[in-house]
Amino acid sequence: MKQLSRVFVLAVMLLSAPFAYAQQSSDAEVDRLLEVMRARETLEAILPQVQASQQQMVAQLTAGQQLDAQGQERIERIMAVTNARMAEALSWEKMQPVYRDIYTATFNTEDIDAMIDFYASPAGQNLLDKMPQLMQNTMAAVQQLIMPMLQQLEQDIAAELDDQDGQ
Repeated sequence: MKQLSRVFVLAVMLLSAPFAYAQQSSDAEVDRLLEVMRARETLEAILPQVQASQQQMVAQLTAGQQLDAQGQERIERIMAVTNARMAEALSWEKMQPVYRDIYTATFNTEDIDAMIDFYASPAGQNLLDKMPQLMQNTMAAVQQLIMPMLQQLEQDIAAELDDQDGQ
């Protein structure tokens, strides 16, 4: 589950930031870009989607299993801890320096200025307005791709454990 959370976080981060190779730009320029891109708001909108996706995956992974109250409570505690850790790790206070370092290392001043111009434009703002839905659709598609692999992994582990119990 922890690995899957990391996959979603990585996917979200990769899809939310354009890439190019360039010279360094200043922190102030990058901060302005992050502001017009609404990076903080986007980050804050992504967390509930990731958490809901995790909840749905847990439900699918445990579907058909008879969990007693204690087992259900353990899963809920694990999810609460995971959600709290994810909220802390993806807080703006933790992520802003990461974004700043990535953008500073990746884009030069001209790139940053061009992106500021774009994201401040009506077309850029329209893109930003639709980004949460794009992310939600992307995560749903990724989940559909990953779920069969997780189900196979679960079956493989169960089979391996059954083989060990039989020996």
